[in-house]
This record gives sequence, C-alpha cells and structure tokens, in this order.
Amino acid sequence: MSARDDAAAVERLTPREAAAAAGVSRLSARKLFRALGYADADDQPALGETELRVLRIASRMVRDGTLDERTVLDLARAAGRSLDRLATWQVETLAERVGGDRDTTVALLRRVAPDLEELLALVWRRLADDAVDRVLVPAGEAFERAVGFADVVGWTQVVQSLDEPALAALVRRFGHVAGDAVADHGGRVIKTVGDEVMFSARTATDASRIALTLSTAFAEDPLVPGVRVGFSYGQVVARLGDLFGTTVNLAARVSRLADAGDVLTDATTASLLTGTPGLRLRTLGARQVRGVGAVALVSVETPDRHTGGGGYAPGEHG
Repeated sequence: MSARDDAAAVERLTPREAAAAAGVSRLSARKLFRALGYADADDQPALGETELRVLRIASRMVRDGTLDERTVLDLARAAGRSLDRLATWQVETLAERVGGDRDTTVALLRRVAPDLEELLALVWRRLADDAVDRVLVPAGEAFERAVGFADVVGWTQVVQSLDEPALAALVRRFGHVAGDAVADHGGRVIKTVGDEVMFSARTATDASRIALTLSTAFAEDPLVPGVRVGFSYGQVVARLGDLFGTTVNLAARVSRLADAGDVLTDATTASLLTGTPGLRLRTLGARQVRGVGAVALVSVETPDRHTGGGGYAPGEHG
C-alpha cells in the first residue's frame, strides 16, 4: 500500500543508494524529496520501491525533455503540500470512523487505499481540466476576479468554550457549509485556515451571492456562532493555487471591519452590483483600512435583511 510495505520488493536503501539506482545525482534526489516534503533520511537505509519509482518518474520527465528540473520541483512541491494535507485529512476521517484506534485505522486504510487512489486520479483529471479554463493566464500576469473572506466571529472565545471533539465538529461543519455555499454559486475555495475561508468568483455578483449564502447559513447554523464576510473585485495574481494582490488584501481587511452576519464590500465593487435583483446596497461611509487607506464601505444585503440607513448610488463614497 505504501513505501512502508515494499521491503520485500526492494531492500532498504540509503538516499545515496536510491539515487544511484534511479540514475540521478544525490543532489537531485535530495531536492526532489525535499520538494515533496519527505523527511531527510540522511544516510539511513529508509527508502524503498515507492521512492525509487518517484525518482525514476521525475528523472524521466527531465531526460526526455518534457519538463525541466525547476518545473518538476515546482510540481513536486505542489503535490507534496497538497497531498500531505489530503492524506492527514483522510486518515483523521477514517480514525473518527473507527473511534481513533490506531490498528483499526491502519487496517481500514489498507482496505480502502486502492479505491481512494483511483478516486484521486479520476478527480484530479477532472479538476485539472477545469483549472485550464479557470486560471490559464501567463505566469505572473494579473487578471480580474472577485475575492472574499468569511471568518467565525469570536473565534478565540469559541475555542476556549469547547472541548476537543466539539471544536473538531465545529471546524468540520464550517468547512463543509462554506465549501457547499461557494460551489453552489460557481466559486472556488482558495483555502481554509481554522476559522476562515478564502474564496474566489468570476464576477462580483457571484461573490455577493456566495457571501450572502454564507452569512445566512451560519446565522441559522446550530454549531457555528456566525460569520462576517468581506469581498472585493479587481486584479489578482495566481501562484501555487493561491491568489495575491491588492484586491486580496482589501477583501481581507474589509471582512475584519464587519460584524457578525454582515457582508461588506468597497464602493468600487458595489458599483458593479447596482441593479442586481435581490440585492440591497447600503452606504456605511469611509473607513481607514490598514495598508490601503480610506475605503468607502458598502453593506450588501437582501431586502428582507435591510436594517435601515441610506441607499447606495455609484459615486457616493460616504
């Protein structure tokens, strides 16, 4: 099932021996394993058939001219970081299924590993095809996207009030509900970090729908005490599956200015939402935003959640 089970196929090798067997330099092997996130085995005989196959596949892509070494290392780094989290998440899920017993978890993992491996390959192919249409722009060039952040209000107090199983249930619930809300409106979850989810959408309207869905869902959720959401639309740069730029920074800062249940955006983004059916925009005035300066804030609401105050018109920056 894994490198730990292949001793019968290949005698344990040191990194130097594995590199020689794969026909690559020790330095190249070390760089690849580090990119993948493998622990450095130094000169201990800890490598087997799995590691040899990894080395041979990587070296073949370089030798046949398909890719250069830097590109292979970048791909390896992406796989290592993503799959480490995936593997940990899946093992935690299986462990919860069997009550946390180590031996039972290992046995269950062995049993489901072939199906999980096939599932991973099939889903990866579909998501890679989707990614071509979604993010295929010249490396380092900016493009336009809506970016939003939603985070649990009062997270520190929440953590202190819950035991570990309850906290794990809350984090899991937050991730599931947030992921569904983003996917339902054609968005993409960029990342989740504990109490916060970062998402993107092609349009400001899509982002507003995601944001309002998140706000409503968590206002009614029995586990999550409520979220605040901020989003912005503008130019971003994509790198390593993440998004960067002033738009991202602005969305993050705006979300921090919201109260529980609020959905906030900036006036420039709000101007793209004017006239959108089912939305009400309410000016809140300008606020100083760290690293950005004065930002005219606008509350994005549905008519049934209107809380009073002035309406919004493009150019009214409060």
